[in-house]
Amino acid sequence: MNEIDMMLIERACARLVNHYANLLDAYDHDAFMELWTDDAVLDMLGRQYRGRDAIRGWLEAREPDMICRHLVTNNVTDVLSGISARGFCYSIAYRVRGMRGHAPGLIEPPTFLVEYRNEFRLHPERGWVFSRRDVEAVMVGPEQMQALKGAGLVEAARAKAG
Repeated sequence: MNEIDMMLIERACARLVNHYANLLDAYDHDAFMELWTDDAVLDMLGRQYRGRDAIRGWLEAREPDMICRHLVTNNVTDVLSGISARGFCYSIAYRVRGMRGHAPGLIEPPTFLVEYRNEFRLHPERGWVFSRRDVEAVMVGPEQMQALKGAGLVEAARAKAG
């Protein structure tokens, strides 16, 4: 594979990562689901959603009236072949509950920073899509820490880290 082909794959995967954030924030569920393989896995803070139906279930369970804006940074993609790649990025999210459709919402400091570990696959019709996304909380605010502890996810994450 030549350098230009690798750069095109890296760019396509970077666009995919940004589309994920933009479509999630826009509550565009149908377009969001086009970003995934049929057998995709989303590991959201230690909870696994296998397949597009399960991922859609997670997506539709989100707070419907929240304004949310994910800012994605430090996006790096490693091309493994002409049909697979893996990547990493950070995301921080600004959220305002109860204000969707009533912008502007009063901005509050972000309450968490997460790491995404991505596996990408070339789909014959949709181009580059996610085959797996692992989302891990790195820093959280008090409310999120309480929720993670209540679900047993803090201890699980610390055990996984070694």
